[in-house]
This record gives sequence, C-alpha cells and structure tokens, in this order.
Amino acid sequence: MRLFISADIEGVAGIVSRDQAGPEGFEYAAARELMTNEVLAVVRGAQAAGVTECVVCDSHGNGLSILADRMPPGTWLVRSWPRPLMMMQGIEVGDYIGAMLIGYHAGAADSAGTMAHTMSSRGIRSVKLNGREADEAFISAATAGQFGVPLLMISGDDVFVEKNGPALGPVEQVVTKRSLGMFSGMSPSPETVCAALEAAASRAVAARQKAPLVKQDGPIEVELTLVDRLAVEVLDFLPMFRRLGANTIGFRADDMAALSRAFAFLLFFKLS
Repeated sequence: MRLFISADIEGVAGIVSRDQAGPEGFEYAAARELMTNEVLAVVRGAQAAGVTECVVCDSHGNGLSILADRMPPGTWLVRSWPRPLMMMQGIEVGDYIGAMLIGYHAGAADSAGTMAHTMSSRGIRSVKLNGREADEAFISAATAGQFGVPLLMISGDDVFVEKNGPALGPVEQVVTKRSLGMFSGMSPSPETVCAALEAAASRAVAARQKAPLVKQDGPIEVELTLVDRLAVEVLDFLPMFRRLGANTIGFRADDMAALSRAFAFLLFFKLS
C-alpha cells in the first residue's frame, strides 16, 4: 500500500514566525526539526496501519526543509523546485490509497489563520478557480483528485481545520495549534501533537474506503490577484493571460495539472 504525504511548515505546531520559515531565520533549524518530526509521526501511524511505502513531498519554501537523513526505510522524499505539480509532485506516479496534507494553513483571502497565504506569502493576494476562492489545501486535494487519489487527512491550525474540514469532506483532522493572529499562536507540546498525528494517520488509513475524492473539473477559469501591479501588466503581454484589473490577471487551465504548471512558471521563472 502506497501513501502520498504533502507537507508544509506553517501549520506545524510551534511555527508562528517568518524567522522559522527560511534559512535566513534564526529559528529555521529548529523549525525543520519540528516539521520533520510531524511527518515522521504520520509515516509511523500509516505504517502501523499497513502502508508499505510513503512518498513525502517537501512543499515549503526552498523545498529542502524536511531532514532527508531522518526519513525511514519505505519512504521517498520529493525535494527542491521547480517541479510541474508543485506541492503534489509525485502524486502522478503509481497507485496510492490516498493523500494527506500535513502542516497546512489558511489561505491568502482568509481574515484569520497563522501565517495565512496562498502559494506565495509576498506575491499573491487571492486565487480564484471558476469564481471560487481557493487555498493551497483545495488546490492540493483537487490535484490528487485528478489522479484518482482520495484525501485521507489534514493537519494545521484551528482556523485552517475549521474551514477546510467541512469543505474537503469527511477526512481525519488534527489541530496543531490555536491561531492568535498572523504571526502568533498557541501550541500543545510537539510530543502531544505528534502522538495525535500518528493516531490520526492510522485511523485515516483504516477508514480509506470512505475517503472523499476532491474534484475540480476543467476547464478552469483562474483569477490571480497579485501584489505586484507591474507583474500583471507584463503578464498581459502574453496571449495565455488577460488583465482583469489593476492587480488581477486571468487565464484558463485545462485541469489541475495544467494549473500547477502555470503556478510553477509564475513563481519560479526568471531571466539570468
């Protein structure tokens, strides 16, 4: 049995600040440990329920946050960027019993949630798919759905879980912390959260036959509101894009995989 795990860092217990989110931050080394430990807890729980192979996608920042030397036998680790399926790279390879979204967070348009953003905390203000606001969890779950992989479990702060639990269907949910603001939160001990994640992962695998398949049918009309007005102006030079407002660009994607490839281009293309 194969399981796919997409892991972000902002929804991990104890993560509340940009000082923890990248190599320039003084707490990044400790944050990597916290993120890795939560992923390992999920792997342990899944393996206890019969999973024989886990593909773990490091989906935060530079894509190098999870400590590779801590990964146990039976795991594959997707690292670094760019990659065409972004936070779900690897979901297209082989059969999975399901996917889990670990350490996720609220979206850019949400008024609450610790370190809330969608795809780029400094570059994107809003993402809409066919007129509906979408966050990273929906984009990831719908990408899994395109490949026939159901969603088994989510984890993150209380704002993220309270919104996405009902929206994504009957999946296992683990609240890792209580959001107190954009850059503040209150967490149980990491040991407590890891124990909850391990138990939830086992339950999720055992209940996989009831897991929902999250779908976003194409074609998909995408609206992106960006921070950089000039970027919108320049993207409008390309036939794929059309300017919808001062800071909003639109385009059409055939499916979620095509949407992910467009995001990969927008976030990582630059001239040397």
